[in-house]
Amino acid sequence: MAILRRPQYRDEFEIAIICGLKVEFDAVEALFDEVWEDNGAHAYGKAAGDPNAYATGLIGKHPVVLTYMPGLGKAIAGRVAASLRSSFIGIKLGLVVGICGGVPENEDEDEILLGDIVISTGIVEYDFGQQLSDQFFRINDKEMTLGRPNHEIRAFLAKMSGYRCRTKLRENTCTYLAGLSAKEGFESLRYPGADQDKLFRPAYLHKHCDNRCNINCTVCVDHRGDAICDTALGLSCTELGCDDDEQITRSRLEKIKGAIGGSDVPVAPPYGGVGVHSPRIHFGAIASGDLTMKSSYHRDNIAATENVIAFERTAAGIWDNFPTVVIKGVCDYADGHKDEIWEQYAAATAAACMKGFLKEWVTADKPVRGDAVDAGNSSLYYMDLWSALATAMQDRFNDKRV
Repeated sequence: MAILRRPQYRDEFEIAIICGLKVEFDAVEALFDEVWEDNGAHAYGKAAGDPNAYATGLIGKHPVVLTYMPGLGKAIAGRVAASLRSSFIGIKLGLVVGICGGVPENEDEDEILLGDIVISTGIVEYDFGQQLSDQFFRINDKEMTLGRPNHEIRAFLAKMSGYRCRTKLRENTCTYLAGLSAKEGFESLRYPGADQDKLFRPAYLHKHCDNRCNINCTVCVDHRGDAICDTALGLSCTELGCDDDEQITRSRLEKIKGAIGGSDVPVAPPYGGVGVHSPRIHFGAIASGDLTMKSSYHRDNIAATENVIAFERTAAGIWDNFPTVVIKGVCDYADGHKDEIWEQYAAATAAACMKGFLKEWVTADKPVRGDAVDAGNSSLYYMDLWSALATAMQDRFNDKRV
């Protein structure tokens, strides 16, 4: 097993965490076991020309570097990853942690609910292709598309997706999630409630309606098309007054409602155990691109064609820079309907799962560098060194006198 100590040099870091939104990195930062920052100054510096902002610390037994993205999108993600690589050349695992839109039903998994977690087994760059007059063709050429994860990651994901390890990962996730809710700034973190988990029929759009809105919107109420006004796009379902009668009934959600009701409940059962409402973890391919998916029709079409279980906007730009795993909490169904009350909870479930993931991740043994010094105890190291030298010189002086 590798020696666990605070790295002395940047090139000793092997794990990077990348977040694009404040709600994402807030949750990740809160789960650091140690933060290696001194008076606001970065302890390890960065390479010349690197514009990124970093925080370093310990999560479990692993030294990690947290990278803050200044925005979303593949281009920004690619620049962030390249700069990260120039400063921390030893990175062997990149974790993209945050929130995403989930595919509620898919071929290989059971129902995905809001607050659940998805872990990538591959990335599909779904908006990379040719737009024709009547349809879009995704380019699927091996030389132009993103490759599959390396052998180490594929083997680890295969292990973690098995029943025993997946169950253990879910238990650890719930434990860390419960611990996060006890931290300052996260006291209000709770499971929003099954009644707030709303999946609408694909044909029911997130727009102003004649019979429920007091606003006269000539764009939304034109039922000859699917046009939606900018005002409606910026409103939550609660603010817009989306019709609850248009929801799709799902067996897993009904089971949760029957067990705990739809009211607001803690993030996890007492002591962080797994309960009926606790987030589940799903493994599968994730669609990544610059487009924000807000169409149930296109979501289901791409999911059926590419067999993906979620949509996000960061990983495609990072994927080719170093081995990457995406861990994201589902905050909406990629259909235009949304409620921001799920964002903090979904970000928290993803961060908690990330910590559980790292608890099981094993780094390769490596020899201790000859010049390696525990940075946290360097002063003690040099005091011991000078003491040893002084003793040796005194012994030599005594020998000469004799």
